[in-house]
Amino acid sequence: MMRALFEGRIADFLRDAALGEAPCIFVHVPKTAGTSLRAELAAILPPDINIHVDYTDTSRSFSDRLDDAVARFLEQAGPRGIRFASGHIVGRHITRIAAQMPRARFITMLRDPVARVVSDYRHQRSPRHPGHAAFSRRVPSLAAYLEARGEMDKAAQHLLPREILATRDAGACIEHVTRHFAFVGIQEMYDLSFRTLTALAGRQQAPHLRANVNTDEDGGAEVDAAMAERIRALNPLDCALYTHFAEGLRRAEPALRAALA
Repeated sequence: MMRALFEGRIADFLRDAALGEAPCIFVHVPKTAGTSLRAELAAILPPDINIHVDYTDTSRSFSDRLDDAVARFLEQAGPRGIRFASGHIVGRHITRIAAQMPRARFITMLRDPVARVVSDYRHQRSPRHPGHAAFSRRVPSLAAYLEARGEMDKAAQHLLPREILATRDAGACIEHVTRHFAFVGIQEMYDLSFRTLTALAGRQQAPHLRANVNTDEDGGAEVDAAMAERIRALNPLDCALYTHFAEGLRRAEPALRAALA
């Protein structure tokens, strides 16, 4: 579907990617304006479910709790006839949901990897995040955060199954996302991305919310040119995904805006 958009076949894209009555699953990569997007799309596509994890529960691993949240979602989705769901799910969950809900449409948002990494670091240190105190003790600086293997290529972890990630092949990663996602928005092009998604949902509109935004109280994180280059070097798949989809959306923007007008 995204291939049609990037090739300039706007009408084909808008027709084939339309959300319709099939469940729309928003794969929420952290710190990509997803909280705002989720709230507005949920209002357009009821009924909805938030695939939620209890961050205060430290009795089991976060991975296990997230698996359980996805299992609960799949149990509830059918009886409730959900049209929209969102959560910080990862590649294995997309595979599981697609197997049980073959008509589901997956969407996501990406953000420049340097900005996203810094924003995620600041958010996890913020009092608004349930585990902020433990995180701040464990990760004393942005430099230390960059070396945490679980935080590297975080967008790719959310969008791709392990077997694709393991190849470290940027082209294969891009191809997988292109084939399996109805739309990949770009945070730096939020207005266009939001208008496109709401048009696909049948109710095109401008965005209104700005939720869960970092503030000065969350603390800063100085990023010079060397630090930015270090972030890019440690997140090559995220950089490749972002560059591909951002450049494609920029090329398509004039024709897409014309079609949405």
